[in-house]
Amino acid sequence: MNAIRFIHAADLHLDSPFKGLNYLPQEIFEQVRASTFTALANLVDIAIEEKVDFLVLAGDLFDMEIRSLMAQAKLREEFLRLEKEDIAVYVIHGNHDFIGAGSLQFRYPKNVHIFNEKVESKKFIKDGEHIANIYGFSYDRRHVLQNRTSEYMKKDHNVPYHIGVLHGNLAGREDHDPYAPFSLSELLEKEFQYWALGHIHKREILHENPPVIYSGNIQGRNKKETGEKGCYLVELDQHGAKTTFKDTATILWKELRLSIESSETMDQILQEAKNLLDISRQEERASLIRIRLTGSGPLFAHLQDESILEDFQQFINDGEAAQPIFQFVYSVSNQTTPSFTKVELKKKAFYEDFYKVVEETTDITPFLGSLFKHSDARGFLDPFKQEDKKAILEEAEQWLVTRFLESEKR
Repeated sequence: MNAIRFIHAADLHLDSPFKGLNYLPQEIFEQVRASTFTALANLVDIAIEEKVDFLVLAGDLFDMEIRSLMAQAKLREEFLRLEKEDIAVYVIHGNHDFIGAGSLQFRYPKNVHIFNEKVESKKFIKDGEHIANIYGFSYDRRHVLQNRTSEYMKKDHNVPYHIGVLHGNLAGREDHDPYAPFSLSELLEKEFQYWALGHIHKREILHENPPVIYSGNIQGRNKKETGEKGCYLVELDQHGAKTTFKDTATILWKELRLSIESSETMDQILQEAKNLLDISRQEERASLIRIRLTGSGPLFAHLQDESILEDFQQFINDGEAAQPIFQFVYSVSNQTTPSFTKVELKKKAFYEDFYKVVEETTDITPFLGSLFKHSDARGFLDPFKQEDKKAILEEAEQWLVTRFLESEKR
């Protein structure tokens, strides 16, 4: 039985506008704006270097319904590179780039196979042998809320490999839009050798044998998409499946923590911050970094001054825009605390009542409901995820306790 090798990638989001980043130095912003295209080129480089049989793209190739000329031209160029190497491409479109959103202005080469709005099967022939069926469908509108797994019907049972491609959300998970929901058991009962999933930007292996995998996106686009981004190299043979993650991102989003506990003067904490950037630079990857100042110590009171934090950020960013491997700090989050413990504070009646209210407050949505209903605000706000709500509550708690303690000292 012939083995096959292919790349599974998803959520390219070509031409992402990177909203809210125009405060970055121009040199850095230009690199950020080009990062999805660079990641695409890296993806194709990997496919060629690994001599794969084909590439599977599991939806959201473009960031918007109306594809820009640049995005389509760049994608076609990369498809042509793959055609020269006799590498096929199997494409489904997702909620961001659904078919019918605007006629495609480019004709792709013959190695590219695009699925229509109905679940269908496409053949892969290797050395004259029908060796694999690839199954999938493209969104024909932004909101596909139906479970479509029943439409994935295994064909040609004598064919060695069956690969499902689906852009959707694991049912029951509330942190993402519930498009094309599915359950793991529904996918496994199809008895496919691999499921290539898209839509979720964080890579995750839902099941190992057979593999059911979210590859994540190929380039982080905001502070929530931290860490390495890329694709999976998949090898299928009679013994099963082997998967290997391959990094494609050209710029990393990171969050680094810096404790103030061992620093007594500002020059010490500034040097520690510079050391953090030097360590990060050793990864030889440009990075956009959020520094979280944590802990308690002599510098706590000084760091409550917003102008101090602004100067702190400006100083550690000095010269970074000119660095070939920049480590640019886009945010300094002050989560330092005065020297206290909850246990000690709860001994006082006021703080005991305060923490009781905090512990009973698990959802901030009721407090912000009117904001999300406002016609002007809706266009700029995305629904808060659970981790966002938790972070807001923690920051509010810290801010209030700090203000209470400061008032007691007056």
